[in-house]
Amino acid sequence: MPDDPLKSSAIVYNSIALTYARQIEEYAPVPERDEFISVLPSQGKILDVGCAAGRDSGYFSSKGFSVVGVDLSGKLLEIARKKFPHIDFFKQDFRSHDFPKESFNGIWACASLLHLKRTEIPAVLRQFFALLKPKGILYIQVKEGKGEKDVVDILSSGQSRHFTFFEIGELKQFLEEAGFRVEKIYVFNEKERTRGHRDLLWISSFSKK
Repeated sequence: MPDDPLKSSAIVYNSIALTYARQIEEYAPVPERDEFISVLPSQGKILDVGCAAGRDSGYFSSKGFSVVGVDLSGKLLEIARKKFPHIDFFKQDFRSHDFPKESFNGIWACASLLHLKRTEIPAVLRQFFALLKPKGILYIQVKEGKGEKDVVDILSSGQSRHFTFFEIGELKQFLEEAGFRVEKIYVFNEKERTRGHRDLLWISSFSKK
């Protein structure tokens, strides 16, 4: 395992930024995005954690929300800023931040926590809890499974990315220990949503402060 999987992942994303940004457009979790914004106040403020090239940030902004995106990949952020110049994007390690407490109505963490070491998850979730306003909503999407491993797949352009996999009960426990009330948590298979996609299980969770 890399000493710092998140920073190692950012290096990979920098090297494949243009290809990756184009590919992930068709992997958007469409029903989850819509459910997420349906439970937020109109024109609320969203933090997109691991925003990449701004796919989801742009969608939320188009629906009238105020969005801030953070990512460690400078190359992906360059793409995001060109596509969505009206959105604030910051190169930032989401394990440490300088946002004031209770800054956001919602935090969207889609396929970002899976690049952390498992031991880092509790502290990050506590930070998310502090950043959310009362009754704020946290959405998390991670890969279902056990352990941690390096993976080369269709989205990595032949390079290896490190992933931490989660079991549904484990993620629920992490969230509850951080102070969240888990409103909804379930597993879906990517290939069942879109023909030709991977046989890959994802956990989706909606939690409230």
